[in-house]
Amino acid sequence: MEILFKTLLLIHILAAICGLGATFASPFIMKSARNVRSAFIAHMVNAQIEKLAKIGSISLLVSGFVMGFIHPHLFTTGWYITSIVLYILTQPIVAYLLPRYEKAMLEILQQSNGEDLPSEYIQIANKTKPLTLTTYILLVLLVFLMVFKPF
Repeated sequence: MEILFKTLLLIHILAAICGLGATFASPFIMKSARNVRSAFIAHMVNAQIEKLAKIGSISLLVSGFVMGFIHPHLFTTGWYITSIVLYILTQPIVAYLLPRYEKAMLEILQQSNGEDLPSEYIQIANKTKPLTLTTYILLVLLVFLMVFKPF
């Protein structure tokens, strides 16, 4: 059973690297857009990165719960329960809110006639900044809890 747990832990760590790394990279890619053409490219690249983030995120959740079922005492530790809560709090942001904004931004780009980024695009991009910051904070707390297991 311990070999299974360690294998799951390895999968969990790799999933965290894929899921969290992609989540952290995505806003930097989107910020690189300086004109309509580069914004289209940023959205195209970001769509591919989002696939990696989704796979990593789902793998992270599944492997975390399976490790909890192997060692049920984890469900009595504060860091484990708090990690689950933080994970759940990030999901509406990264799975619903940010994709809605990105879709709206892409629609604005498709209707654009010039090379300059439309002001509506920039306004929506600015609305994503607090959500991105919130996501970063939650994910850093998640990683902190999993590494240091403070309570």
